[in-house]
Amino acid sequence: MSNRRDRAAAGVWPSPKARLLINLTGAGLWLSGGLWLIFHYFLRREGEWGPEPHELEPWWLRAHGAFAFLGLWTVGLLWGSHIARGWLSGRRRWSGILLVAWLLLLIVSGYLLLYAGDDGVLGILSPTHWIAGLALPLAYASHRWLRARRGS
Repeated sequence: MSNRRDRAAAGVWPSPKARLLINLTGAGLWLSGGLWLIFHYFLRREGEWGPEPHELEPWWLRAHGAFAFLGLWTVGLLWGSHIARGWLSGRRRWSGILLVAWLLLLIVSGYLLLYAGDDGVLGILSPTHWIAGLALPLAYASHRWLRARRGS
């Protein structure tokens, strides 16, 4: 078992290019989602028949959707090159489980936001999705911090 763990640990950490992809994708998702929230909730304008969305709001949502597709692709890339090997190595499993569960919550809630038509469901899903999304950098930082702290 120790031999298998040593072999798995040898290729666990993402390459610098993969880390750049992860960080840029995550930053793009976080920034586009955060900007959508700001434009949606705080920058509405008064129109002839009441509040109207800001003209940039749909563009932030489109950017968020594009980054979401890139994010799904990135998670798939990480599943084969980092997550499976990390699991075999046994290192930082709990922070990895937390991070994957957090990502799954965002993926499922994002999907349901697009396709669930019930306003009651959307009223729960929307804040769940954006609170989890805004807080995701904390889970990511903890996973990275545990790596740096333990020196492995």
